[in-house]
Amino acid sequence: MNYFNKLTISSVLLTLLISMPALLLLSNIFSSSDNWSHLVDTVLFEYVFNSLYIMFGVALLTSVIGFSTAYITSLFTFTGSKFFHYALILPFAIPTYIVSYVYGGMFDITGSVTTFILDLMGKDLSEVYFFDIMSIEGAIIVMSLVLYPYVYLISKTYLKSESSSIIDASKTFGFTNFQIFYKVIIPISRPAIVAGVILAVMEAVADFGVMDYYGVSTFVTGIFRTWFGLGSVEDASKLASMLMLFIFILIFLEKYQRRNIRYRSAGKDFKPITKEKLKGYKNVLAFTICFIPFFLGFLLPFTQMSYWFYLSYESTISEEFLTVFYQTLFLGVTTSVLITFLAFVFTFNIRVHKSKLADYLTQISKLGYSIPGAVVAVGILSFFLLINQTLDILLVGSVVAVIFGYVVRFLAISINNYESGFSKIPQTYDDACKTMNLGSFRTFYKVILPLIKNSIMASLIIVFIEVIKELPLTMILRPFNFDTLAVLSHELVGQAQVVESSVPAMFIVVLGIISVLILANKMKD
Repeated sequence: MNYFNKLTISSVLLTLLISMPALLLLSNIFSSSDNWSHLVDTVLFEYVFNSLYIMFGVALLTSVIGFSTAYITSLFTFTGSKFFHYALILPFAIPTYIVSYVYGGMFDITGSVTTFILDLMGKDLSEVYFFDIMSIEGAIIVMSLVLYPYVYLISKTYLKSESSSIIDASKTFGFTNFQIFYKVIIPISRPAIVAGVILAVMEAVADFGVMDYYGVSTFVTGIFRTWFGLGSVEDASKLASMLMLFIFILIFLEKYQRRNIRYRSAGKDFKPITKEKLKGYKNVLAFTICFIPFFLGFLLPFTQMSYWFYLSYESTISEEFLTVFYQTLFLGVTTSVLITFLAFVFTFNIRVHKSKLADYLTQISKLGYSIPGAVVAVGILSFFLLINQTLDILLVGSVVAVIFGYVVRFLAISINNYESGFSKIPQTYDDACKTMNLGSFRTFYKVILPLIKNSIMASLIIVFIEVIKELPLTMILRPFNFDTLAVLSHELVGQAQVVESSVPAMFIVVLGIISVLILANKMKD
């Protein structure tokens, strides 16, 4: 058996292992029970309606915020435009559930901001109009403020690659900037807008922390209630399988819309867009439009978190807290190393084999990233319970289960990084090594490894960030009394200790920021 055969066999076995939880979930979709009949009669319609409502609400807000800011920063220069080019991405640094805790603590009925404004006005809550942030509409707003960068980044990249010849042609017809915006820019940018919106919507309908804290019933919260409340793995699996199919439909729609013709200038006619300098009220308007999402999505929650952290860090940081911190680091580092290695097996197999089988295996293994964490967790529970029944090996409630869940969920991130890295290495390098009889291992060590070191570093850091942020998967699969920073923050909020929850939340955010800075520094090498 040669080295390449071992790679293929390893890829096949890993793909089967990673796919098993999803296959077990799908096998339960046609099952029925008394509990399921009760769910259908009582709450299933609410789960479906709320999930659809959230989907359309987040789609509308993220498209408006994300594309308007991308358009303004791509086509115009104004006060702070260089700053906003990067600042508008910063909401990604704070997980949605942490922002929801902050906004709840500030703007709910007894929130600090609500109380301050009422005292300032000398009025009672019943005397003024009060928008309840702890509602499904509040959840939509909060998630949109964090998720709009999906649309912003994709749309900005798209507009950057567009030629100014289209805009110049529009101006010859006497179009104003606003007419160019809605008659030309929006139509040609539709594929980018839709792609970004679908990514944001997938994150929103799969969210647990925001929905649980705001008391909104969706498929994900229903999975937790069915599993922990009714103790029914089968019914939780059926809910999870329905959500998984729903997510796959969204993926299909995204792929379907991308098949459409993209209106681009011919390469020979391409010239970069010349940014127009805004003055007067237009300059102020552009600054305001960009500042509001940056302020609400990052600056305000981060500032409030910092203040709460200052108030509570002495009473919250203890030996138990440090244990949780070390456990989070252990899971993050261990999982990122493991996933980075496994992703290399898949992508290197494609490079050395160039077979459709290797490519299909890789694409199948990447599907886990499109499945919500709670769904992955329920599938793994079913899988490990089956192993326990057949082989008498107890894996449920172990660190192994948690790490396996992370592998299923985040392997695609590492694979994408490797695919990007390998695409920049000409195949002629491999051929030259063969003529020098270097062998597979020496070819990898002497030639390939130095060229993909940035991809490896990116994989390690990005997976690390995703692992320390992950909440629902960790909550379901973790061993008893084994917390992470994300779980601890959620539990403190559940105990009405919102101020104290900012301490583990701040550690998550700071770890994420440090990781991104390290990555940015390495990318300069």
